Amino acid sequence: MKNKWLGFACLLPLLSGCNDANSSISASSDTVSKQQIDTIITNINKQYPDASNELKQNVLNTAVRAIENLVFIKGGSFEMGDFRAPCEIPSRTTNRIDWSPDAQCLSSPLSTRKGANYLHKVTLDSYSMSAYETSFMDMEWMRQINGLPVAADNMVDGSIIKRNSDRYQKVVQYRKNQAARIINWQETKDYCQWLGNLTVLPFDLPTEAQWEYAARSRGEKRYYATNNGYLQYRNGQYFNPNTGYYIDYTDDEVNAGTSTEDRIGQWPANPLGIYGMSNNISEWTNDWYSPDYYQESPKLNPQGPKTGAEKIMRDGTGAMTFDRVNKPLMRDRYYPNNSFRCSLQQKTPAIILN
Repeated sequence: MKNKWLGFACLLPLLSGCNDANSSISASSDTVSKQQIDTIITNINKQYPDASNELKQNVLNTAVRAIENLVFIKGGSFEMGDFRAPCEIPSRTTNRIDWSPDAQCLSSPLSTRKGANYLHKVTLDSYSMSAYETSFMDMEWMRQINGLPVAADNMVDGSIIKRNSDRYQKVVQYRKNQAARIINWQETKDYCQWLGNLTVLPFDLPTEAQWEYAARSRGEKRYYATNNGYLQYRNGQYFNPNTGYYIDYTDDEVNAGTSTEDRIGQWPANPLGIYGMSNNISEWTNDWYSPDYYQESPKLNPQGPKTGAEKIMRDGTGAMTFDRVNKPLMRDRYYPNNSFRCSLQQKTPAIILN
């Protein structure tokens, strides 16, 4: 995971990349400009004047890291939806499918019920997306500085964990490198817009079309958002029709896990450099859900239906890159298979390299 260490105090006023010596918090970055960092510092001090310097520092680190982790995705056109698969898969497993132009069968049994069977052309403007799902600790710093409870509950009774408890310390140690758990869609929206308020950049949730375009490496016909388009589990195997034998994956070939509690960035990224888009954790998008939306959606930058009762989630256990998951806005507890990542809704990169 590309976590740069931020926030070390400037030892010399003239040290390159350091912030104003009068500031109580500071950061440096190889990619985010001093001017952008100073803007974030100003906004933190203005919005949270009574917060401790330690908490401000953690929030600053979170905001700078959010910009560093953005992957710029050049816009383009692609066919969105279930792009079909061979009716008989040579490998004898849906985890390893090679697309061909004569593919005739739906790839997923859920495509018809969810509306993904309506293959349609979509054109997207350029945008950026986080290379990683939002971490538990990044969400925790946002919630702490805004006076919100921990986004974690006790397994026994569902009560929210208190920050001054032993259980909280254990949760922090165990989940600090895991994806944030989410109990409702609004929490994801609020987090991304909070980043936008601090950075003065248009952070938001990705649209459903943006999520799929990124997962498929700018619309390629990839069934899974892994380094090679396959799901290669430990102790997994596939049939080789050329030899007539099953082949086991070696440890070096494993590119996905079966747990919802894997570390962020644990498995290889897809060709765009985005991690965890085929990792058993469903991610919220900005769109309302309708099974018929693909029949009427606009070609250019679709935003989803104007209203609805459920929102769209993407990914999940065994889900392909086009599979749609509809969930109510509110869930009953913080499940480990519900998370999100933020996107940047602008046509140019957040970081302009000289």
